[in-house]
Amino acid sequence: MVTIRVPSVTHRARRPAGGAPVRPWAALVVLLCGTFLANLDVFIVVVAMPALERDLGADGGQQQLVLVGYQLVYALGLAAGGRLGDALGTLRVFGLGMAVFTGASVVCGVAPATAVLVVARMVQGAGTALMVPQVYRAARTLFTGAAQRRAYAAIGAVMGLGAIGGQLLGGWLLSADVLGLGWRAVFLVNVPVGVLALALLPWAAGGRSPVRPGPVRADLPGIGLAAGALGLFVVPLVAGGAGGMVWWGPACLAASVPVATCFLRHERALEARGDSPLVPPRLLRLDGFSRGIALIILINCGLSAFVLMLGLLLQRGLDWSPLATGLGMAPAAVAFAGGSLLAPRLARGAEHRLLALASLAATAGYAGCAASALGTDPRLLICTVCAVGAALGLCVTPALSVTLRTVPDAVAGAASGVVSTAQQLGAALGVCVFGFLFFAQVRATADVVGAFAVTTAALTTTSAAAGVLARDLPRAAAPAGLREDVPGSPAPRDLPR
Repeated sequence: MVTIRVPSVTHRARRPAGGAPVRPWAALVVLLCGTFLANLDVFIVVVAMPALERDLGADGGQQQLVLVGYQLVYALGLAAGGRLGDALGTLRVFGLGMAVFTGASVVCGVAPATAVLVVARMVQGAGTALMVPQVYRAARTLFTGAAQRRAYAAIGAVMGLGAIGGQLLGGWLLSADVLGLGWRAVFLVNVPVGVLALALLPWAAGGRSPVRPGPVRADLPGIGLAAGALGLFVVPLVAGGAGGMVWWGPACLAASVPVATCFLRHERALEARGDSPLVPPRLLRLDGFSRGIALIILINCGLSAFVLMLGLLLQRGLDWSPLATGLGMAPAAVAFAGGSLLAPRLARGAEHRLLALASLAATAGYAGCAASALGTDPRLLICTVCAVGAALGLCVTPALSVTLRTVPDAVAGAASGVVSTAQQLGAALGVCVFGFLFFAQVRATADVVGAFAVTTAALTTTSAAAGVLARDLPRAAAPAGLREDVPGSPAPRDLPR
């Protein structure tokens, strides 16, 4: 084997023998299709619930399963999906996940009964869990320096477009009744995007996966323990958010602690033996990584709860149609995407400072939304919503950057799975905790607008906590022995030819 020593560059184009080099930005664009679909499918289904009840006879519990089944399997499979990327290669695992997701979308679109739809949604979640960690892994391993920060900015922008665009696209598809498909169109719309991404994947990869698989073995006990701990933690929160904490909820939450402890001990034992743990404990010893994960949970907790409650306010409180609701939320999506793209230019290596300022702006924005919702001018409400979107967009990109920049390439997939899991856990916490507060207020007062104001004011706690945490983020580069293409590192790289 002949090795070529090259200096650290803005992005890496790895040249397989006899093939074209990997196209980093082309690969990222294709991978971002997975990020877009993953976030789109969390929110697009919300507007279809009345149609599902009418056409399939889905009761409240079944509707909840359609929503939660996808998110639960998605969250439980993320860590395993990230580790598979380390073992088999980024684009190979992404392609498998996209194929599973696209096939399940077809089944959702033709489902003759609610039970079939629920199972297909869970399979969609499994496909998403394979796709999403590969996006972060590619951003970490294909780019360095300013290009890496732009890659994280693109991820944040697409997340925002998918999340809020879901309600806009869903509202339009239902209002227009495209091809007479009704609610089925919200699932079938995934199919052309998935097919296009799969078709472009070989070209973007230059003939093979851009990240060479490493010697990683499946940690099946770790996968089981992680899924058990997350399931015991998330399921009672989801059930509680639907209609109050169930009787078995506290027992499950308490049981998640010893299961999580067993998982951590198992992972430490594997690492000590030189095996391949699902979540390498050395990741948790990286100060920037651990704090970044906490920051990501807080940001997504506020973001997901805010988007859900805003949709409920516009439809149930202000009597807007699904299409009008989507159009009303579109400016916030643009502001979120703009903030994500602008963040790298504003940060300039001082992500902790930008995070603190953006968190302060989000706190002010939440308070402004709570006040403007009680007023009579919807334009003021939309302006404050846009301010929140821009502030949260400015938070997402630097949070991803500070969390992943010190992670070695060998465990980038595992780290990406942990980041994706943190996002979903934050979203679940936000929807369940603040959703519980919102619906409790609605039941007590029958006032949706007032409930939105109270709950949005409570969201200031998430952004304020994020701002405090951001002040303590590390400023220094990765410690010696863990630096692998940390932005600014002049060390040369050995690439196989």
